[in-house]
This record gives sequence, structure tokens and C-alpha cells, in this order.
Amino acid sequence: MVDFTAEGEAPDVEDSGVFLEQLSRTIGELQGLEMKSAWIKLPIAKAGLAAVASEEGFQFHHAKGDYAVLYKWLRPGEEDKVPPFATHQVGCAGFVLNKKGEILVVKEFHGTERVRKPARQWKLPGGMLDLGESFGEAATREVFEETGVRTNFSSVLCFWHRHGLTWGKSDLYVVTRLEAETEEINVDPTEISECRWMPLQEFVETQDHPLILTTLANLWGVRKGEAFPENLEIVPQQELKEVSVQWPGRPGYPTYYPTPGS
Repeated sequence: MVDFTAEGEAPDVEDSGVFLEQLSRTIGELQGLEMKSAWIKLPIAKAGLAAVASEEGFQFHHAKGDYAVLYKWLRPGEEDKVPPFATHQVGCAGFVLNKKGEILVVKEFHGTERVRKPARQWKLPGGMLDLGESFGEAATREVFEETGVRTNFSSVLCFWHRHGLTWGKSDLYVVTRLEAETEEINVDPTEISECRWMPLQEFVETQDHPLILTTLANLWGVRKGEAFPENLEIVPQQELKEVSVQWPGRPGYPTYYPTPGS
């Protein structure tokens, strides 16, 4: 990649001829090396050079913060194999069930800061993963930020895969099982209108959140309209436990495998 974001690296937009000469020379060198693609990184202050680069066949790949990255496929007649950038967003939720058989649930605020209303529906606390976070790290962080309850990651229970969200992105949403270290609630007033430990039987009988109810039905055998178990186990019938899978000389990758509940 030719990086023009360093100070003094990118020519002025007025010097487009110099820029085109640089690109043409670089493309020739890369084709001589039988490379498949050419890449350039432009600072936002020189974004006008993107239009100049398009004259040489470059197109946008992605942009972030104060820069944009463009590329050109160098093998005419062959399928462009450059993968698209960031096709998915990844979120997570914390399914926290305490020893009293109560589930930790929240109601968010909807609307703007000036005109906002509490949501009608109780849901699991959670949010989006930060770059580099594991499911467990993100879920425990989000639960603490929203509710003040400290937890430990235990397993992955399930996930959904949706499409057609904002900007045409797809969505992976992972439900994790967390074990509570503390139970005192201290909500984030900017995001959460209400939080409580709700008896699981009450939730099943009065609530209609499809993901939570389907998770309870499939992993605990608890279903709306059926008799509630007298001695419900905290541990589900099956869950995805984290195992480190490691290539030689590389760090381990968190990997999740089905495990019967203990």
C-alpha cells in the first residue's frame, strides 16, 4: 500500500499530474511483480485526489476517521477477489441468571435526549463489541456499564444472523451466559430507564421477548403456557464453552464448542 497520510507525502490536489505519474509508475511496478491489486491511503485533507485516482481505475474500499483507502484490481479478465470491508456488525448480550432463579433485564430509552421514553419491552443488557474484544469481554463490560452488576463469562448460548440493517450491513448478535459476582444494581441513566432482577417464572408468564423466550425453551425446557419447573437448574442443558485453538507460533483463538450442561 502506498500511504499518503504521512505529513508531506501526498501532493496537493492542484498537482494532480504529479500524482497521476506516481500512480502510473507504481501500477507498472506492481504489475511487473505480478501483484493482484494496488492500494493507496489518502488523508481526508487530500480527498480530492480520490477523483484523480479514479482516472487510473481506483475505487473506494473503505474510509475511517481521517483517511480513505482505495484500490485497483490489476488482473483484467480475472474476477476481482478483494473482499469487501466490514460486512457485519457484531453485538452481544449477557444472560445473567442468579441462584434465586431471577434474570437480569433492562429497559432502554428510545428517542432523542430531549424527547425520550422508556421502552415497553424488557430485554437483556448488552451492546456492540469494541474492536479486539472477545464475546465474553464485551458482554461483561456492557452488563457492568448498563446495570452496575459485575459478572464472569461462562459460555455462549446462541446467536442470530440478520441482514439488511443500516448501510446494508449484516448483524451477528451473540447471547452469552454470565455468572453474577455482585447483584446490586446501579444503572447508566443515559441509556437505561429501568433494570431489575425478574423471577424467571414471571418473565415467562408476562413477557414476549422472542429471543429470550426461545433461548429458555431450547436450553432450559421452559415454555410459555407450560408448567414451570419446581427446581430449575441455573446451568442450561447445553452451551458453547470457550476453548483456545492455537496454531504453532501464534496466540490462541477463543473457539466455542457444544458442551452438555453440568
